[in-house]
Order: sequence, then C-alpha cells, then structure tokens
Amino acid sequence: MGPGTRRDTLDYHFGDYNWRKIVRLGDSLLKKMVTATSEVAEHVIAHQELEATIKPEKLQAWTEAMLAWELDPSNPNPYEVAVKTPTQAGVRRQLAEEEERALAKGTDVALSDEVSPSSLIAMGIDLEGEQRSLKTLTNSLWDHSQDRQITRVKLRSNALTRKLEEWFSLLQLYIPTSVLLRKREPRQKDSPKPFEVQLWLPSRIGSLVPFDRSLAEIEYKLRNAQAHEALGVLRCNLQIRATLYDVKDRWLRGQGANTRALNAIATVQARIASARDEYRQARAALLALADLLGHMKVDQEFLPLEEKDIRSMVEAEPGQGETRRKLSWIWRRVNAADATEEETEQFVTETIRVEWGKSRARAERYQEEIKLVQEEMDRSLRFFVWKAADWRSKGVAPRTKPISAEYAEGLKAYAERQAVLCESLHHSFQDQWKGVPSLVKSAEDEMKQPDLFYQRKQRDYERKNKKINKIVTSSSDPVPSSSTVPKS
Repeated sequence: MGPGTRRDTLDYHFGDYNWRKIVRLGDSLLKKMVTATSEVAEHVIAHQELEATIKPEKLQAWTEAMLAWELDPSNPNPYEVAVKTPTQAGVRRQLAEEEERALAKGTDVALSDEVSPSSLIAMGIDLEGEQRSLKTLTNSLWDHSQDRQITRVKLRSNALTRKLEEWFSLLQLYIPTSVLLRKREPRQKDSPKPFEVQLWLPSRIGSLVPFDRSLAEIEYKLRNAQAHEALGVLRCNLQIRATLYDVKDRWLRGQGANTRALNAIATVQARIASARDEYRQARAALLALADLLGHMKVDQEFLPLEEKDIRSMVEAEPGQGETRRKLSWIWRRVNAADATEEETEQFVTETIRVEWGKSRARAERYQEEIKLVQEEMDRSLRFFVWKAADWRSKGVAPRTKPISAEYAEGLKAYAERQAVLCESLHHSFQDQWKGVPSLVKSAEDEMKQPDLFYQRKQRDYERKNKKINKIVTSSSDPVPSSSTVPKS
C-alpha cells in the first residue's frame, strides 16, 4: 500500500467511524439518559439519609468548605482527611532536601554518584513490595493455569531477580558486612525464589553486624510513613468493600450481576490483603528499628493488626452484638493505644466528612448528567435542522465559476439528498426520545418521594424473581417418555 492509498484508507475509516457515531447518537444518548434517571434517585436518597445523621452545624461547615474548594482549588481539599499522617512521598522528598543541603555544604556521605543512602533504603522497600506482589501472583497459579499466566509470572520473576542482583551490589557498597550475612545464610538444595530472598535492610540486620546507623534512621522514617499509608489504603478499601456488599445484597439479582459483583469484591479484597501485609511488614521493621535506635512506645503507636481488626466502620467485631459494637482501632487513629477521646472523635469525624463529600459528589454527578444529556439531545435536534437548511442553501448558492445546467442540477439533487437525510435523522431521534420527559419526571418524583423509588426497586426485584422462577420451572419440566409419545 502506497502512502497516498494509506492516507485515503485511514480517511475512509475515520469518516465511517464519525458517521456511525452520528447515526447512533439516538441510542447512545438514550442509554445515558436511562442510566442516569434510573440511578439518580438511589444516590440522592442515600446522600439525604447520610445527611440526616449529621449535625446541622457540621453539615453547614462542610458544605461551605466544599463550595470554597470548588470555587478555588487552592483551598484545603475536602476529599482528604485533615488529620495529617506522613507519606512515603513526603518523607522521600524531605530526605532528598536534606541531601541537597549536605551537597551544598560539602558534607555529603553518598558512596555512589547515582544512588544516595535514602535512595538505597527506598529501593529496598520498593523491592519488598515487588516481592509481596510476586508471591501473591505465584500463589494464584495452579496445575491448570494457562501458559500466558505462567509466562507472566516467569517474566516478573526474572525481572525481580535482575533487580535483586543490582540491589545487592549497591548494598555491599554501603553495608560491606552484608556480604558476611549472605554467606551465613543456610544453603538450600534449590535456589530460593525471588520473593523468598532476604534483602538485609537495616531493620533485618539489627545488631548482627556493624553498619552506619544513619541508614537505620532513614529506614525508620520511611517505615513510619509506609505504615501510615498502608492503614490509609486499608481503610479506603474496607469502605469500598462495605459499599459493594451493600449494593450487592440490596439491588443485585441474577447470576450474571452477582458474578460481576463478586469479581469486583475479590479485586478490592486483594487490595485489602496487600495493605494488611504491607502494614504488618512495616510494623515488624519499626519494632526492630526501635530496639536498635532506642525509640520509645513504637509498639503502642503501631498496634498489631489482627484479622478481627480488619473491618469497616459499620461492621461489628465477630461475636459482638449491636449494643456492644465499637470501632476497630484502625478507624480511630494509628497511635490508638494512647489516643484521647477527643482525638478519636476528630479522626472519625474527618472520615465521615470525606465519605459525605464523596456521597455528595455522586448525587450531584447523576443530577448533572441528566441536565447535560438533555442539552445534548436538544442541541443534536437543532443541529440536524440547521444542517438540513445549510445543505439546501448550498444547493442553490451562486457558483464562482460557470457550470452546466446538468451539473448544477446534480449538485442541487445531492444537497437535497443530504438535507433529507438530516431531516430523517432529526425525526428518528425525536421519535426515539419522546419518552425522555417522562423518565426525567419519574426520577424527580422519586427524589422528592423516596417511597416511589423503593416501590420501583421492589417491582424490579419481583419481576426478576418471576422471570428466574419461570426459567427454573421450564428447565425442570419432565421430558416425555417414549410411551407417552403418540404413535403415527
């Protein structure tokens, strides 16, 4: 294919795609409207029910803060918890700035032009994360895994092996005695898997061999931030899981919908497990570093994360009733052991405020979607009217060059054909969208009267159950035996 033919072919494909997009506007916009009108009441009512549990003065303050941020994003972000905790990115930036000042003073202690002490420890923590991820991926394989799944695991394993080789060469530069530790490791018949290799970070070395204690201080700061971040990820995904379970139990019926919901829940559960493992690993490292560096009350600041603690705000501890239910310590604050009642309440309030902001955004998003789709429909219809008139004006427009009567007649006929096509699309879309006002009216009524929404959901549930029962009944009908078949 030559370059000219290639360009023409691409133009044909793009033109065809654009034209198909135009003629399918009727279906696509109607689908968006049906989705928005069927779901807007659910989100608006859920937001109203949440607001009913919040004190009016808090609600007013939160709304003012939200409006101020929407007008000027430089204001505090209402979707972030105001109770600040250190982040790994923030700590790494702080360490980089300290190294920058050391370079300016000529007191830099880096032994490599490319990797500084803080970069080395950060690299080790990142490698730990890759080891956890690879271990999870490897454990997901079984005897009948497909070749592409096994190949993906092998490639990631090989990549991690190469990173580990680079890591140990850098570690030997900053901690020469790490070579002795690696030699002391018990010999195995088979070489260990990449996720089983000991990285020998300062928290693991401890007092086994001498090394620069500044590396331990760097790891302590990074581990502190890592533990905070892991708890943040854990809290976020626990709330998502609770919402998914609620939606699944209340609204989803049928095998297909439940399968999709369970897949989504499994994805969130994997994130929860990853955050749990990361926190536990960070906490173990912090306790080891605290003994080495002499930091006090680390075990009180970072409590052990047991399985019973991993639950959302609305879940009770196993074996406890509603009257004895209390929040897991992960929702109060990280250093929950010595947290005051006021600090605990502040953290819980901040968490609820963020959830309120997200709920408000969802409710407003669906209401805005209805308005936008209505406007798109209106503009589409007006566009076809204008385009038809534009084509007809082109058919009778004066020509800059003289043309024959037959050619002029052909141009006029082509313009008329395009105008009629636009008018037919206009009439088709208009007929297709004639039920939109009633959809919008029903959605508005449901938002004003929640009972109408719950009645509709009940009807949908009964209709689906009736359909399922009909399918089950028809599939369980006995097959007629040969004795009951009439003979010819």
